[in-house]
Amino acid sequence: MTAEELYKLTKSIMFEKATSKDYDNYYLDNINIILSECFNLNNTIRASLGKEPLTTIPKVTQKDSEIPYEEELCREVLPNGLASRFFIDDDLSKFNIFNTYYIVAQQNRQRLMESEIRDIYA
Repeated sequence: MTAEELYKLTKSIMFEKATSKDYDNYYLDNINIILSECFNLNNTIRASLGKEPLTTIPKVTQKDSEIPYEEELCREVLPNGLASRFFIDDDLSKFNIFNTYYIVAQQNRQRLMESEIRDIYA
């Protein structure tokens, strides 16, 4: 998914017109913030799928920048996080709704990872 595709998906769930330019000056920076917030979650999902973790937090610099996160994160978590950021200054009730969707989506995407337990008292 590209930054522009994420932006369009976000505007769709916000019921904004596709041609709306209200957030054009802000969306790339806000995408970078949510990519940072979701970095560990994405690596957990990658590990559960047997993929290597990303080593650095990706950064988008233009609308056609590719977001190297797992599809389930790009389709549900990131759009809600981006929408919540857009509403934080305009409408706190909508901010609360989208922020709750964002947090719940993050929690729903958590994976339990098996690891060895070492007895430190033995």
